[in-house]
Amino acid sequence: MIYKQLGSTSYSMKKTKIIATYGPAVSSGTKVKQLVDAGVNLFRINCSHGKREDFLKAVKIIRQGTKSARFPVGILFDISGPKLRVDRFDGELPVKSGDRVTLTTDTTDLSQKKIAVNHPAIIASVKKGERLFIDDGNIVFKILKTNKTEIVIKAENNETILPGKGINLPDTKLKIPTITEKDKKDIKTAVDAKADYIALSFVRSGDDIIEAGKLIRKYGGTQWVIAKLEKREAIEDLDTIMLLADGVMVARGDLGVELPFAELPRMQKDIIRLANYHHKPVIIATQMLESMRFSPRATRAEVNDVATAVFDFVDAVMLSAETATGNYPVETVKAMTEVIEATEEVSVKGDTAVDKHLIKSEITQAIAYSVHTAQEDTDVKMIAAYTSSGFTARLISNLFPPQPVIALTSDTKVLAKLCLFRSVYPVKVSQPKTFNAMIKTINGICSKHKLAKQNEMIIIAGGVPFGIRGTTNFMMIHEIT
Repeated sequence: MIYKQLGSTSYSMKKTKIIATYGPAVSSGTKVKQLVDAGVNLFRINCSHGKREDFLKAVKIIRQGTKSARFPVGILFDISGPKLRVDRFDGELPVKSGDRVTLTTDTTDLSQKKIAVNHPAIIASVKKGERLFIDDGNIVFKILKTNKTEIVIKAENNETILPGKGINLPDTKLKIPTITEKDKKDIKTAVDAKADYIALSFVRSGDDIIEAGKLIRKYGGTQWVIAKLEKREAIEDLDTIMLLADGVMVARGDLGVELPFAELPRMQKDIIRLANYHHKPVIIATQMLESMRFSPRATRAEVNDVATAVFDFVDAVMLSAETATGNYPVETVKAMTEVIEATEEVSVKGDTAVDKHLIKSEITQAIAYSVHTAQEDTDVKMIAAYTSSGFTARLISNLFPPQPVIALTSDTKVLAKLCLFRSVYPVKVSQPKTFNAMIKTINGICSKHKLAKQNEMIIIAGGVPFGIRGTTNFMMIHEIT
């Protein structure tokens, strides 16, 4: 964790969390520890690359590298979903605007400008007049003809089709399951590895979230599901997805291909606002510090991109290839941390409007708002929230306090899940039996983590009887002794 000394009396922790993608560039316990020391709060395992043995090895290395971390560090399995691609043929196929190319379920024949695709649903789903993109939208085609085994497409720009490049179908209702057989195996691996989150790719409707949840429970897991928003259909069913998912990720790579690029900034802000309204954590991903894969310094545009996410009060920003395969993974995390901390110092208070109908307990809601009011009116250094399920800490987080929220829980399964939430730092404690025991525990935590010094004020929220879910019913201001 990153601590920044303010003068000589107090410390502060960054509120916006950092997710780093595990990969060859950080595949040792030492490197993982360096990333945590630089500011990483969660690690992402990308299931697009590797198999069960690789993922379990990655988890083992991450656990090794994070065992001495001051606060728990979470693990997120990113399930790959169906990948639509052209054949991995030998050579390349240059195309000019107006050229016709055939995509087929048969075999590739470049001399006939015929290329095989990796999934028959591509051919079965498209209709005449729809658009088809290859290579992240770099090559644009219009569909001219279709039959059961082939489609004829016309190029609308000059480019070269390279083997294995991805296909996007922004206008098409794909006849393909969101969760593949490989995904099911990877979800089971995530459960077996005791990951904290599972990010689901290719989400198109709330039904996909329900199916993922059923699979997790079938395998005996309690992982929370993050919906990756990267398809046009997901945006069209966003309200339902937001209600059913445990959080969302704005996956700007594919989403920027599926939607007109000019709409992406507005869509990102709309998603963040809706996630905050529904008390759901929101992650901003894709190319945040992309240039730092090969350069020790970020571009000005990238710095502004990270800062914009912080100004919008997201829960986390994510690094992908920058840490997985980049030349400067530790420097990248340090740069992101510096931008986050500098931006948070001047951030204006976020919009705290939320959907109160989604809150099951009016008392918990009232306590959270009392905490929010108290921290505005008093000089408190931090907020301690006793929580059995994590809900109290999450609700306080969603009101954007400037102080760190220390979530105190005895439930190991809840502990690392809270790593994702803005401002929240979880600490494992035994449930107190008395108020005096509670105060003693909190005084010790403040001293150990340098959160507040003697005679400084903090807020404590919790519930009595202690240790019973759903009993949050008190808020107090406490002077550290």
